[in-house]
Amino acid sequence: MKGQIMLIAVILSVFFMGCTSAEENNTTANITSETQPSVEPLATGINLSVDPTSLNLGTVDPDGIEREYYTATNVSIITRRGTLVVYLMASGDLISINNSSNTIPLSNLKYSIKYESPYGPIEVPKRSFTTSYYMIWTYTGRVSVVIPVNYYITVPLYTDPGTYTVTITYVAV
Repeated sequence: MKGQIMLIAVILSVFFMGCTSAEENNTTANITSETQPSVEPLATGINLSVDPTSLNLGTVDPDGIEREYYTATNVSIITRRGTLVVYLMASGDLISINNSSNTIPLSNLKYSIKYESPYGPIEVPKRSFTTSYYMIWTYTGRVSVVIPVNYYITVPLYTDPGTYTVTITYVAV
């Protein structure tokens, strides 16, 4: 049995007319997912999915203020037995699809988890996404759990308008 990888492409769209920070940005995130077999797992019979597959972050000003999106995604994991290890990572800075020299630093996109699961607490204090895999949870035994993940985004002052993208990857082995 192979492990599962869940790729989440987050697309943040920042639109406004003009170029001052006092004007409004429209920031939306569309999350799409794809499941692929991965490396040989520690747990067996892993089923990993992320919901929703499309997420809208709404309107955000380029004001440097952090916005919260609680339970923005739910990561569902089912295993039959063994030791389950769950990781996540991002591909890099959020990059404008209209002008690749325009970016929002990856450190401005954060996540956290605080959930009392039937298997004990799952807690990851708020932290920035990184380009390295970060272990968010491990458990030994049969698992059927839905982990809520919170997101946080800060659009820096004077951010150029455009559509900014990054890929978030969830892995369960």
